Amino acid sequence: MSGDAGWPTLPGRLDDEDGARLPPECLLDRRVRTDFDDDDQQDLIALQPFKILRCVYKKALGFPSELQTQADEMVQTLQIGVHLAKSPPGLSCLGLRGGSPMTNIETVQDSIVVLTTTFLHDFDYTFYLVYEASSGSLHMIPMPENPCFILTGLSASMLIARSFYTADYALVVLGKLDGQEGDVPLVWLSSSSSPSWSEIKTTVFSQPPSLMLHYADMGFTIGSMACWVDLLRGVAFSWCNTLFPKDCRKEPTLNFGFFSLPRELPGADHCRGNTRVAQPEAYRTIGVVQGFIRFVSIDGFLDYVDLKDRTLTVWKRTLNRVWQLEYKLSLETLWGLQGFGDLPKNLTPMYPLLSTENTDIVYFALGEYLENRRRWKFIPICAHYLLAVNMQSNTVQASISLADCFGSPDIPDLVSSSFSRYVHVVGHDLHIMMMDTMKQMASIHLDPIDYDEREARKVMRESPFNWQGTLKDKPIFYPARYYSQPSLLRLTQSDIYFLFTATADIIPEISG
Repeated sequence: MSGDAGWPTLPGRLDDEDGARLPPECLLDRRVRTDFDDDDQQDLIALQPFKILRCVYKKALGFPSELQTQADEMVQTLQIGVHLAKSPPGLSCLGLRGGSPMTNIETVQDSIVVLTTTFLHDFDYTFYLVYEASSGSLHMIPMPENPCFILTGLSASMLIARSFYTADYALVVLGKLDGQEGDVPLVWLSSSSSPSWSEIKTTVFSQPPSLMLHYADMGFTIGSMACWVDLLRGVAFSWCNTLFPKDCRKEPTLNFGFFSLPRELPGADHCRGNTRVAQPEAYRTIGVVQGFIRFVSIDGFLDYVDLKDRTLTVWKRTLNRVWQLEYKLSLETLWGLQGFGDLPKNLTPMYPLLSTENTDIVYFALGEYLENRRRWKFIPICAHYLLAVNMQSNTVQASISLADCFGSPDIPDLVSSSFSRYVHVVGHDLHIMMMDTMKQMASIHLDPIDYDEREARKVMRESPFNWQGTLKDKPIFYPARYYSQPSLLRLTQSDIYFLFTATADIIPEISG
């Protein structure tokens, strides 16, 4: 078994502080590590295995007056770190120093990750932390303030919508307000002068009967289209470009549509409250890979299938809006694939994930399950191994033992993401320098986004013993355009990079 999935080296990618190449994708554990000693000033996330993520702007917005001061103080103490595995299926995770142990990843989209957390001494008050890796910004915002707002129905998943023309983004949740019928979208805009959530009142549901029973197991975006997915029924979608004033001058309107899952799949009438059947995330997933929506399903959870015949199937949604079968892999076939080695053959596939980079790669776990055909019971108990399988070449590219990651077999709660493509980590001393610089800039009303890391490293090399004193006398500044677009340097092997080559003359030439 190997922890290296065999991703090719990407020439031209920017390395992290230690020269290690950043993987183009990662499998993030939704549980955020917060077990750092707040009484030990040296216990920073920069200590292995975590690296500090660059964060040059921190702001708490929209809290009630009685909590705003507490929020302002807390956000300044927070430090976000990341541990990136060399490549999937190795597991990556985030760390939050100064944060509550009740911290989890709510959603992640490209360079943005949203965490749910609480105040350290008030676990009942939940709020969001929004970290944007490309700009190095951290926003701390409350959940929707209306006490009657209930996260139900479509609202099971938050989505991150992107502006087509600018770097703006929006957080979108849907729920029900007391006394109103139907789901109400609430939106938080990164560029809004108002720190609070705003209600989009003019919402059109083109197929109410389908959406009335819709429950969002997960969500994703493709371009400006936001999708809330019921893994037993289908996908509710809406175009979100109207949320951004610069994209559309009309009044914001969300028009919802719906498309079903592949017809041959069972389960539309499955009762979610049935404790004898696994939840849909255990055997289905959906996402965007290389611009196309792909759907994965594993049979044997809604009806009995002999172990060796249990099959993982991948579909692709074509431009003609139909589901096209791409791959099928039975467990018996998996046993004979190159790379399967001596893994146990009494485990069933479960918890599939799509690669965000490779259309041929599917990740899934092998684990134990509880089966009782008389009582119609099919429930995963624990997962032992996580595999990366190339469905095109029929090879197991890598596998890891989950017990090595968690200390014991576990039910994985993972999200496949390209977040690692955008992160920028900083060293321990550099982090201290950055904090001191930000404090000085704040005292003289300068924007911390003008801080330059390359110049900081130069100062540290030239004055290894007295750089902190030098910094106090002379803060470091640099044009904001360098700092606001660091991810361009990591996209040289991506098609996106070539969209910007026409404007390369305005991007400063920065060496690694």
